[in-house]
Amino acid sequence: MKVLVFGGSFDPVHKGHVAMLKKALSVIKPDVTHVVPVYHSPFKAKSPTPFQLRMEMARAAFGGLGKNLIFDDYELQRGGKTYSYQLVQYLQKRYDHPEIYLLVGTDCLNDLHDWNNSDYIFANATIVAGRRKGFPEHKVTFKHISLPGQFPKMSSTRVRAHILSSGEIPTDKVPSSVADIIIKNDLHGLDQHRWLRAHLKPNRYLHSIKVAELCAVLSDIYEVPIQKAVQAGIFHDAGKGFSAEELISFCKKHHLKIPYFEDICHCEPALLHSFVSAELAQELFGLNDPEILNAISEHTLGSLEMTTLSKILFVADISSKDRKYKDAFVIRTLAMQDLEKALLYAANRKLWFTIDSQKWLCPTGIELWNHLVKHTA
Repeated sequence: MKVLVFGGSFDPVHKGHVAMLKKALSVIKPDVTHVVPVYHSPFKAKSPTPFQLRMEMARAAFGGLGKNLIFDDYELQRGGKTYSYQLVQYLQKRYDHPEIYLLVGTDCLNDLHDWNNSDYIFANATIVAGRRKGFPEHKVTFKHISLPGQFPKMSSTRVRAHILSSGEIPTDKVPSSVADIIIKNDLHGLDQHRWLRAHLKPNRYLHSIKVAELCAVLSDIYEVPIQKAVQAGIFHDAGKGFSAEELISFCKKHHLKIPYFEDICHCEPALLHSFVSAELAQELFGLNDPEILNAISEHTLGSLEMTTLSKILFVADISSKDRKYKDAFVIRTLAMQDLEKALLYAANRKLWFTIDSQKWLCPTGIELWNHLVKHTA
């Protein structure tokens, strides 16, 4: 009895998943295949997409690949985190002396020794590996089968980041049946884009997209989770559609603690939009990650304790590709090489823009400048 098992978050299912399972079915020729969406991966935060929707995506994407496919809610029934060795144990009990084949990508293959109770997995299952571009297969000592060919370098994380940053589903990466489910259920930030389109002017909405795109690029360079960077970028200007009176009223109603609040209200209330944007993100869409919220709050004036994510957003906001002034390209190029120097340059430009416009200089911006000059060699 050959049992092929393919587990994953499937959030969302992409064409790389489909291609790998299709090839595994043709090579292994299993008697039965279990597709097992993860309830809570031991290696990741719990998926924000409900289990039943991820199961629906798996059924839509894989359902036509062959006979005897079982879409197994084993992990949902268990609740909490499930390790792969427990999945193997479950299948051993379900079938009489099964030959278990565990399908993984080469990105997982190279880390299998670090999995919980990995020796049990190696003793009781054969690993089936699909080679993914960009993830070379290192020398492994356990029994495994390498599927012929090479599969696309895709990840659900990257697909989600693309949708969140652009508001569009990459049809070259996501099966149409899965795209329909994403659209129908407003997943992966589509709800945020609808709100932003309704509340921002077209140019400001475009700016938000361009900032999110640059945040994604910089997140790879400076090893910040891409989903965090894109989320901060796409929602950083959500409050820009508010009038000065609405910004002040919102801050007071929500009891926001803002340095130099009275002076800002009197001299330059538009500066409040960053704090309002962070509050809107939390209030409307349940975004509670403090690092993301702080980055949004700090993207205009900065702070003396900026995280790498905050620095990325601060720089991306002033140098995104929709910015037409000549120094935008300089800052953007510098950011690819040295984030600290780009931050200093960006802070300099913001100060000069304010002075040239004969506007009030918030002390927070001056404090940031002095701090950067002091600490940037």
